[in-house]
Amino acid sequence: MHRATVFSHLRRRNVPSRRPGLGIDEKAEAVCLARAGVSMRAIGRRMGVDRKSVRAALVEAGLVPEKGCGHSQHSDQRWPR
Repeated sequence: MHRATVFSHLRRRNVPSRRPGLGIDEKAEAVCLARAGVSMRAIGRRMGVDRKSVRAALVEAGLVPEKGCGHSQHSDQRWPR
């Protein structure tokens, strides 16, 4: 069954949809956990969200650099040709 079909059935029955990502308090908790050394995956499991949602919260807080902005570990190294 296609997910659009599932969502239309759920909407028809007024099932509340879960908001994506983390709320303000959850973001603050994720930041505290990350500062304590807990991995993004473990934080996500603990909070019931995907690690990508955790990563987005940590990027927003400035703890993790955004992808593609030149902050890669290897940005100063050259690949052999």
